[in-house]
Amino acid sequence: MDDSCIFCKISSKEIETDIVFESENVIVFHDREPSAEKHFLVVPKKHIVNFLDLTEKELIWEMDEIMRKLVIDNNLNSSGYKVLFNGGYYQHVQHVHWHLLGGKMLIK
Repeated sequence: MDDSCIFCKISSKEIETDIVFESENVIVFHDREPSAEKHFLVVPKKHIVNFLDLTEKELIWEMDEIMRKLVIDNNLNSSGYKVLFNGGYYQHVQHVHWHLLGGKMLIK
């Protein structure tokens, strides 16, 4: 855990948010500044900054399975969706995470 990381603080419940799903390794919550009607963040609880440091295959598969379930459960497979992976220098929060955007885009 990184004490300065907002995602670590959300994972440890120091910061309250609207949690959609949680497992031992992953937390999913709504983006506070959504870019679409449906905007989820899928975040590993372990503090991993760089995509190249994401080496635990089980964690990658778990995140993938959660993302697929979110698409199906939110009926995004018929209306369209976008998956964005952040894991490097240009990400806003220095913690690996996926964005799932679906429905009407709010920002162009």
